[in-house]
Amino acid sequence: MLQDRFNRLISYLRISVTDRCNFRCVYCMPEEGVELAPRAEILSFEEIARVVRVGASLGLSKIRLTGGEPTVRRDLPQLVSMLRAIPQIGEIAMTTNAALLDELAAPLQMAGLNRVNISLDTLNPEKAAQIARRDYFGRVLAGIDAARRANLGLKFNTVVMRGLNDDELPALLDFARSYEAQIRFIEYMPMGMARFDERNRLVTSQETRAILASRFDLVPETENGDPARGYVCRETGARAGFISSMSDHFCDSCNRMRLTAQGGLRPCLHQNAEVDACAIMRGGGSDEELRGAFLEAAGLKWAGHRMNDVIPLFSSKEMVSIGG
Repeated sequence: MLQDRFNRLISYLRISVTDRCNFRCVYCMPEEGVELAPRAEILSFEEIARVVRVGASLGLSKIRLTGGEPTVRRDLPQLVSMLRAIPQIGEIAMTTNAALLDELAAPLQMAGLNRVNISLDTLNPEKAAQIARRDYFGRVLAGIDAARRANLGLKFNTVVMRGLNDDELPALLDFARSYEAQIRFIEYMPMGMARFDERNRLVTSQETRAILASRFDLVPETENGDPARGYVCRETGARAGFISSMSDHFCDSCNRMRLTAQGGLRPCLHQNAEVDACAIMRGGGSDEELRGAFLEAAGLKWAGHRMNDVIPLFSSKEMVSIGG
């Protein structure tokens, strides 16, 4: 059993398979000057699978693949297949920008991937290029359709940003409903360079719900332990989730840990604390030592993030370097 000092059980590991990305989203990384890890420092598939096997022996049952952008990692279906072979692992999900899913959705599903969360911040191609700093919107739409054809479970993620996409929220919810998928509206978080953004991009979940209320009769869904607080429209069946990391965080029920692309077991996205699992493995360490790394990381986990403190504490790393 993997438990932190606040008696929260950890059953969910988010794995950054790469720090590379084919986008440069404004809330995730600076446009240029990102220091990428040398490829030799990135965990191999075998090392990732070993960490997961050890974690599974402690109670991990859910995996999410992140990045960077996970689909830019070569032969990704091979990793999914290796993780699917671990008996204790139930769900394997992936967060992606979908630009490469047109070719990868079917192979990933056949390898054992259960679902994808697709980042979709706008339905306007010009605005999409502004937010992602790349003109790939057509490929994103093709990837979404490929995921549906492959029968992957589908959710959408939207980072709500004042003055950028907060005028599109009803249209985005309608779009998700057309795919019979939930869309999750995520509060803008001051990670890395984003914390120096002086334009106050944050739109709280309360504000987002108020915007949607003009078009949708939203009522709460039954709580299911998901950090996204779910709502459903009684009239249309449209489903929205709200991730309120800044205004009403869910830290008291957090069940997750992160594995960075370089092998750091990180107890919290927003906490500058890691235990180096890579050094253990490459130094000839045993599985028992890896178990100790998991336990040490769990012991470091804060009761909650400190971004709202009088003197706030932020992660010094960019989102892309951790795996959001």
